[in-house]
Amino acid sequence: MARKDVDRKRVRIRGRGASAGAGVRLLDKMYVVVTKVFCPQGHNVVGTGSTKFDGFDAIGLWVGDGKKEGLVELSPIHGDGSKVGPEFPANTRLSLRCPICRVELPGFARCSCGPHGELRKLYLTDRLDDTHMVALCDVWGCTRSRVIDGNDLVSEWLAGHIDPTDTP
Repeated sequence: MARKDVDRKRVRIRGRGASAGAGVRLLDKMYVVVTKVFCPQGHNVVGTGSTKFDGFDAIGLWVGDGKKEGLVELSPIHGDGSKVGPEFPANTRLSLRCPICRVELPGFARCSCGPHGELRKLYLTDRLDDTHMVALCDVWGCTRSRVIDGNDLVSEWLAGHIDPTDTP
C-alpha cells in the first residue's frame, strides 16, 4: 500500500515528532513509520523477512493459532493494515511471538474488538521501555494499534477504543 492510500481518517497523531533514538519516524506530519521494534528479549523484528511496504522493511511476527503458525509481515506504516503471510479465520485469537527467539509478546491492555482481544507490546528502543512502544491486537483481522513514543508522539488507530489502564 502506498502512503497515499493509508487510512488517515482513523489515525490520530499527537506530538511534533519522535524521540531521539526511538525506532519510529513521522513523515510529512501525517505518517508514522516504525523503523525498528524490539521483542522482550531485545531482537529487532523489523526486516526479519523480505517484504517491504512503500520501500520500508516489514515488521515480522511469528503468529499461530495452535493448529498452524508462520511468519506474518506487517506494514510498518501506521494505518496501513497490509500484511503478508499465512491466513487465519477472522476473529481468531493468536499467539504473537518474536520470529527470532519465539518469546511471546507481553500484554499491554484489552482491546475493544471483542471479549478476548488483547494488545501486545513491542518496544521502539533496545531499552525495552513501556514509554516507547507499539501495541498490536492479537485477534486476526483487528487493526487497532497504537504507537507510544515517550509522550512526544502518540498515534492511535481507531482512537478511544482501547484503555491502557485496563490491563489483563
